[in-house]
Amino acid sequence: MEIQIQDLITSIKTDGIEKAKAEAAEIISKAKAEAEAIIRDANQEREKILSNARREIETESRSAEEKLRQAARDASLTFKKSVDDEIAKIMKEAVDTSLDSDCLSRLIESVVSSSFVADAEITISESDKDKVASDLINALSQKLKKGLTLKTSSSLSGGFIVKASDGSGYFDLSDDEIAKLLYPYLSENLRKLL
Repeated sequence: MEIQIQDLITSIKTDGIEKAKAEAAEIISKAKAEAEAIIRDANQEREKILSNARREIETESRSAEEKLRQAARDASLTFKKSVDDEIAKIMKEAVDTSLDSDCLSRLIESVVSSSFVADAEITISESDKDKVASDLINALSQKLKKGLTLKTSSSLSGGFIVKASDGSGYFDLSDDEIAKLLYPYLSENLRKLL
């Protein structure tokens, strides 16, 4: 009987060990499956995060490039405007310098002599009044008697304007207008250089 008990104990032990081994193998298999699922899910989540990060980086990169292009355009336009403004200023100064009292008097005489009307108004700047008024009064005395008037304007910085008294026409040869007329030609040449 002792042998039977011994066989029974051995059998129980063997069955228990095998059952424990089977349970352990099943637990290990389930753990491996869960670990693989966790790793697979983690890899999918990592890929999703990386994909989102790449898209966001690409979007921000495109946005930064567009901002740089816009800033370059703005800087270029600002530079060109500064150059244009400086050229316009230089042109106006050159016209002011060129319209000295002798030149201004001759221009006014020439325009009035070939004028479309006898009855007109000549407007000159306050600063040119003392320089040219006496010359004009002497040169145009006959026309002044027939209705030609000479006046000054503080809004005019140089040059002159001749207006028909009835409003039928005018000649604007102010320094601003002359500079505006000449500016496109000079500006076009400078733009070619730029």
